[in-house]
Amino acid sequence: MSGTIGDYFFIVSLIFFGLIVGDIAAYATASHFEEIFTKKLHKYEKIEKKYENGKDLFNKYGVWGIFLSRFVLLGLGAPLNYISGFSQYSFRKFLAYSASGELLYVSIYAYIGFVFKDSWVSLYDLIVEFPYMILLIILAIFSYYQLKRYL
Repeated sequence: MSGTIGDYFFIVSLIFFGLIVGDIAAYATASHFEEIFTKKLHKYEKIEKKYENGKDLFNKYGVWGIFLSRFVLLGLGAPLNYISGFSQYSFRKFLAYSASGELLYVSIYAYIGFVFKDSWVSLYDLIVEFPYMILLIILAIFSYYQLKRYL
């Protein structure tokens, strides 16, 4: 990415709005077909129970999943869009956490590209390792609080 800081903000805005439109489209599609999906699940009692348990779990912890899947756990973003729609998760919460995660994602990676525009090898290494570093930090914090709670 080369150019001025104005170019940076234009590209961040453009990518951000594209990602949000995609997230909303996936949520809306899944939400639209939720009734058909659940009718088919009624045929399979075991799967329906697991689906309801998963839905409850998602409604409880989905906020973290939605937010973190945008910039740390990159491969889970699209499936969580559909799961949010299927589980009839609050659209306002979905949009708020999705948008904040996407903005962080776009800002971080576009800024890295802006800063490292001439050294792609360093940029690639940083992009590959960044989600793992964040995940390790989150796991360390989680472990600390679990140990503190149990001790």
